[in-house]
Amino acid sequence: MTVDHANESPAAAGIRVLLETTWATWRFAAIGGLLRIGAFEQLADGALTIDELAGRCGADPETLRRVLRCVAATGLLRSAGPQRYELTDACRAVIDGWAFAGFGFNADPEIWNALGELTETIRSGKAPLIDRYGGLYGYLATRPATAAGFDALVKGNDAPVASALAQAIDFARLSTVVDVGGGHGGFITPILQAHPGVRGILTELDRAVPAARAQLATNGLSDRCDVVACDFFTDPLPPGAGGYLLAHIIHNWNDEQALAILRSVRAAIPDDGRLLLVEAIIPDDDSPHLAKDLDIRLITILPGGGRTESEYARLLAEAGFRSEPATPLARVESVMVAIPALGPARR
Repeated sequence: MTVDHANESPAAAGIRVLLETTWATWRFAAIGGLLRIGAFEQLADGALTIDELAGRCGADPETLRRVLRCVAATGLLRSAGPQRYELTDACRAVIDGWAFAGFGFNADPEIWNALGELTETIRSGKAPLIDRYGGLYGYLATRPATAAGFDALVKGNDAPVASALAQAIDFARLSTVVDVGGGHGGFITPILQAHPGVRGILTELDRAVPAARAQLATNGLSDRCDVVACDFFTDPLPPGAGGYLLAHIIHNWNDEQALAILRSVRAAIPDDGRLLLVEAIIPDDDSPHLAKDLDIRLITILPGGGRTESEYARLLAEAGFRSEPATPLARVESVMVAIPALGPARR
């Protein structure tokens, strides 16, 4: 049934927003609880009674029954007889994919609880997770399973954006592209595949280098893309490339840290080079936008956060770049192309 909200009273509209948001958190908790006890994994081989599932997962049968009933209403599970449940086709289609793994990342107790600490973040301007672990990446270094879920989420989210970027930019004119903090190669891979004459350099921290090299080798790109161990806060970037890519990097950091990264690029880039900044840009109006929601997630786990186009342009100008208007890519991401300004103070 389609509900028409056009004639709602202001009070009804406000109540609906608050209630629907609250209900969504309940469903999230129910799915996350089943995921953490391994219920979906146990059901992958076929339907089980509640008692069977409870025994395999070490769960209380009555509490499990009530949670299964809630999750069945979402369409991920369904009844398969009295006191018996199974996965739906929709659930089977995604259970081994990035979306399910990403859900597991967000359902991790520390990552989930970071949202509950938003009040403290609002008051202090700093997420408690940063005090405890140094931020998201410090925490992930202690939790391999959560880190795997995060990597899968990033890979799945980035795929359509990277493909759109590969088509939106004439990379052949850049000749060589340095993917700064390029992870496992999710962006540089489709760029090199779409532009056979282009070479790549992927920079990452020491611990990420082996996985990046393995991923590039899997895609047959080892001979066209070097992987360089580099901390962009302390090490100089490879100089002289035609293009430098910062994809989903700047939103991780506060303005001071972001400027340090951008200035590192400015020190390496030739005057005719191009900086490509890929981000989910927050609109300047009050319209609903995923980038605004993502910003809440970011500020609970990292020192940075999302920015508007004008805020990114200001940072780029301060670092010695002249930015062009953003070009939409896929999902809610855009690319801003920045050109080195003449005569910048390179610090």
